[in-house]
Amino acid sequence: MEQVFFRDNPELLTKKKLLLAVSTGVDSMVLLHLLEQQNIQLGVVHVNHQLRPESKKEADFLQDYCRKHQLPFYLKVWEQPAKENIEAEARKLRYTFFEKIMAQENYELLLTAHHGDDQLETLLMRLARGGSLIGHSGIARKQSFGEGILLRPLLAFSKEEIYAYAKKEQLIYFEDATNVSPAYFRNRIRQNVVPELKKENPQILLHAQQFHQQLTWADQLITQLLKENLRKVVFDGQRWCFTEETLPTDTGARYYFLAAFFQHVAPQTKLAVSQKQLFSLLEQLQRTSSQWVVDLGEGWQFVRRYQRFYLELKASVDEGIFHLTENETILLPNTASITLQKSDLLTKKNGYQVPLPLTVQLPLTVRKRAAGDRISLSKTLKKRISRYFIDRKIPTDEREDAWVVTDAAGEVVALLPFVNSYLSITTETDRIHYILDYTLQVAK
Repeated sequence: MEQVFFRDNPELLTKKKLLLAVSTGVDSMVLLHLLEQQNIQLGVVHVNHQLRPESKKEADFLQDYCRKHQLPFYLKVWEQPAKENIEAEARKLRYTFFEKIMAQENYELLLTAHHGDDQLETLLMRLARGGSLIGHSGIARKQSFGEGILLRPLLAFSKEEIYAYAKKEQLIYFEDATNVSPAYFRNRIRQNVVPELKKENPQILLHAQQFHQQLTWADQLITQLLKENLRKVVFDGQRWCFTEETLPTDTGARYYFLAAFFQHVAPQTKLAVSQKQLFSLLEQLQRTSSQWVVDLGEGWQFVRRYQRFYLELKASVDEGIFHLTENETILLPNTASITLQKSDLLTKKNGYQVPLPLTVQLPLTVRKRAAGDRISLSKTLKKRISRYFIDRKIPTDEREDAWVVTDAAGEVVALLPFVNSYLSITTETDRIHYILDYTLQVAK
């Protein structure tokens, strides 16, 4: 086993500092013993999750082992274990600690003791649960981790080979009772499915590893083919945008583009888009509607506005109603202000202004549009505001930011910041009249 182990993992024979994650189970104790056979700069890291009564005994054993073997030892105790989602939280705790020690102590490689059976179990679990192409690919032998590399040098070996080596070398290790509990999906796969597959084909672990490699290569090829499309995605600091031309025409290519896109933005959005959501988006893209919104959860939405697509946070729509009288200013939730005052000229070039006759019935009401709202565009043309938006192809987000201004009788005098009602227009621009001044505040 030693010869194959070091032949297949040449990274271990360099002069790099290695940090080994040891649980005291048979896998990690075998890996520790193998590494000690070479002149390697090795440190040991362990996390006591305090989830089992035996945890402290195991941590004490490992600490004493490292002292006797003159190995640097780093221990983390989970002082307040999670009550929910324990497995995920425990994993997060471990790898955060591993990354911290690597950075503090200048370790270049982190080693974990995942083996061939783990690979097969992971592939089967992910296949059962569903997921993306790369999500089905299983456990990578080597990948980036923090400022260094995460390496899993036992992936080519079966659990049986590991037990056999431990027996031959008379290694001390601890068995975790939870590894046989049927309460965990992985354990059910391990106990009920994997043994049958090994009976059917003794080469199943090799085939699983080859399948993992094929999926990894396929994902790399797809990413390379979509590289130019992804390069055209624009981020303005708040949202991502790409044009219809950026979106591939073929449905399969669209799927992989969207999967790669969401994977690319995940570090910033913290958004995990499910396969169900991806296929829902694909169906939506087949429709002829020029504007639509798909809620992705966590406050994010995928939006089509004519020839552009956006990934953005949902804006909160304010339902407030404001009243405005002469020489008064109100501040709106979208950082805009509205002022009503008398004047004999349009005083500003910036912003949006509405000239109103002195006969307008005050107070004015400023509100969001409602179903059935109509605005008079001429003596003979009165149009629904919703129809006006459609005719002008005004994007949905701009529609939601619009404000309707009505007089005291409920007549619409302006749709801010788009159009004035015919009733608001006055020919007496050289005489005293009202100016409704709508100004967006510029962020400093």
